Amino acid sequence: WAMAKREKLLALNSTLEFKLHRLYFISLLTGGVINQIEALEYAKNFQPFAQQHQRDIQVLMGSLVYLRHGVANSPYLHLLDANQWADICDIFTRDACALLGLSVESPLSVSFSAGCLALPVLLNIKAVIEQQQCTGIWSQKDELPIEIELGKKCWYHSVFACPILRQQATESNPPMKLICGHVISRDALNKLINGGKLKCPYCPMEQAPADAKRIFF
Repeated sequence: WAMAKREKLLALNSTLEFKLHRLYFISLLTGGVINQIEALEYAKNFQPFAQQHQRDIQVLMGSLVYLRHGVANSPYLHLLDANQWADICDIFTRDACALLGLSVESPLSVSFSAGCLALPVLLNIKAVIEQQQCTGIWSQKDELPIEIELGKKCWYHSVFACPILRQQATESNPPMKLICGHVISRDALNKLINGGKLKCPYCPMEQAPADAKRIFF
């Protein structure tokens, strides 16, 4: 599978195919001198990866010197680390999901975990709002009253929130870059137009509204 998908995997900077060859080569080393010829023949599979993994290949070739005494009794004992099989499973899962356009983690699991982090904060905010009798300040169904930090584990893509209107950008209200470099939402831009001119809310720069450019995150 990895060889058939080589070009696509290389586009992802994947090391999957090389590490699979490496693990098989190591399995031949554990057989001792009897597998020496087969190991040397199999080493030809490293040729496409010589430039990118030169150091790793040199280590593998050096371990052949110790076949007679056993790799387990040599300076190359680290090659027999059993954790490599768990690592290759993780790499295969990640790369296979990337090629299929799927998330490695279950979307339901991610949503549930994020909800567990955010819900206590929202409940506290709800209690404060009710105590202060200011329930009317939060009426939007598609936005949160404050930003809730979920940690880097839940960062999947960049999100722009307009610093003027405090709203998250959408397809109908995208972020717009002014000629001075400041970025606001399109709705905020339209509200700031005065007499056919647009003054940046953060600096003295003025411009024509048409000069603003939409940007993508």
